[in-house]
Amino acid sequence: MADFIVTDFIDQADLDILEKGLKDNAVAKSAPPYVARPLAIMRRDGGGAVVAGLTGKTFWDWLYIDILWVAPALRGQGMGRGLVLAAEAEAVERGCHSSYLWTESFEGPDFYPKLGYQSFVVKPDFPRGHQRIGLMKKLV
Repeated sequence: MADFIVTDFIDQADLDILEKGLKDNAVAKSAPPYVARPLAIMRRDGGGAVVAGLTGKTFWDWLYIDILWVAPALRGQGMGRGLVLAAEAEAVERGCHSSYLWTESFEGPDFYPKLGYQSFVVKPDFPRGHQRIGLMKKLV
């Protein structure tokens, strides 16, 4: 077996080679080109500090929601719902038909179904004693 280098550091040039190889392989197998467009929606307080936000990206006609966070003092007031709905509206404008995300059993498993998301996979003990849940929703 070949010698492998194990490290905590990922050199950007090495990452670029891996990503290009993966993309080239997908295109060679008739997949559409992978072109991700970042998405960020933020809410700031009067002093300019971020108090809520959502990050993600759109690609292959899907919205991927990566991070959704609302400051504790603002939770339960519809801020998270507003962020998700704004992201979905932008995704539809970008031509997306569906959305997906990951959450954990200690974060938002009850929140997303209220917005129409359905579980498509549950990973047990991810982290140990909890679950990682994949959720998706048809947008159009």
